[in-house]
Parts: sequence; structure tokens; C-alpha cells
Amino acid sequence: MLDLTYKTKFLWDESLLKQSNIVVDLVLFKDGFDFDDQIRFQVLGNILETLCQKAVDCKQILLYQGPLNWLKFAAFSPSLERRYAEWLEDLFGHFDDSKEKRIIFAVNVFLEYLHRIASFGHDHIQFNLAFTDLEEFDKALLAVLLSKNRFTHFEILDAPFEGDVGFILPKDALIDIKLLQKISKVLKDHDNKVRFIPEEMIPQMWHELNTIYAVEEKLTKFGKRGILGFEAAEGEVLYI
Repeated sequence: MLDLTYKTKFLWDESLLKQSNIVVDLVLFKDGFDFDDQIRFQVLGNILETLCQKAVDCKQILLYQGPLNWLKFAAFSPSLERRYAEWLEDLFGHFDDSKEKRIIFAVNVFLEYLHRIASFGHDHIQFNLAFTDLEEFDKALLAVLLSKNRFTHFEILDAPFEGDVGFILPKDALIDIKLLQKISKVLKDHDNKVRFIPEEMIPQMWHELNTIYAVEEKLTKFGKRGILGFEAAEGEVLYI
């Protein structure tokens, strides 16, 4: 494992550089971690860039292993509180705070940070994430948080959702308690074996599915076009 705790002088481990699968400890949410710390961000990015240059046989990097809900370990900084308020205004037109919205925003910020870090790496390397607290989430909220459009350049190890039926996830602005209740019912009916599909990724993710669930009033025109394509390919759409 590449340890970035700064407890000792940083040295490259030659045996690690020969591995095809490398684990990196970015030391997030320790020692007063701050998303706004640009010096720390640049250091982490530069180290990852150098790692990718030195480890010529590397195929995969486990970039993060830890909690998805980082709010258990760190609070929003004042700047993140301001960004959160602006995000709520943009999506909902007013400050409509809730536990679910706060977690969605926190995950968005976290993944934006990880994507920026990963951008220092090489395109041929697969970056993986492993979350240690997935069992602690309500499954419907977890399905929203793990939406593929949040993880465009990452693979989630041991991802909990996959199945032979699909469920169309709307945009964050349309997520509410009623939608989460409908997700919960579909998960229960199918023993949690459901593939959750962001509406903008319907054509890329309907492979091997015969049936997709959708909430009609939550679909945009883009989502409705994607569903028409699925139906044209002889797929069944169940509106709930």
C-alpha cells in the first residue's frame, strides 16, 4: 500500500512499483482534512501522477477505501456550507435542508474531489473505490448515492446493486421521500436485485434488461426519449 500519512519520510517502495494492482491511502478525513486545502490536494495529485509514471505495469489502483458518508468524521467547512446553500437554491429554488439532501451533496463534493485527484493519473489505469459503510445506509438512498453518473471514471468494488430489472433514477432535483419509497418497494419485490440507471445513461445501461421501472412524473424529455428507445428494442417499461 502507498501510505501518504506523512508519519515518516516519503520513499518509493520498489516492490510496490512492480505491482499491477496498487492500494493508495490518501489519508482523507484524518488530521482535520479540508476539501479546500489546495496545497494538500496538489501534493496528492503530484504523488499519484508520479506513481503512474513509475509503476509501468500497474493496471488498477484502489484510490480510496473508507466511508461513503464522510459526515460521520468531519463537518462541512464554512465554504462548503455556502456551497450547499447555493446548491439547494439552484436545484430547489430555496433553502430546503434535509438529511438526505445534505448526504447527496456531501457525496457529490467527495466524488468531485476524487475525480480531480484521479485526473492526475493515466487513462489506461482503472481507478477503484471501496466503501466500508454501505450496510449502514437505507438501501433506497444508497441506490441514489451510488448512481453511475456520480462514478463515471470509477468502479465500486462489491457494488450492492445489479439485477435483471432496471429502475430509472431522476436528476437530484427530483429526488424526494415518495421516490425513495418507490425505490424501496421495487428493491423489496426483487430481493435487492435491481440495476439503477440514471436517466441520461439509459441507452448505455439497458443491456440484458427486459424490464425497466420508471416514475413518469420524474422523467425529463431526455429520459422519455431513452425509454422510447428501450421500448423500440422490445423492452417493457413499468410505470409506478
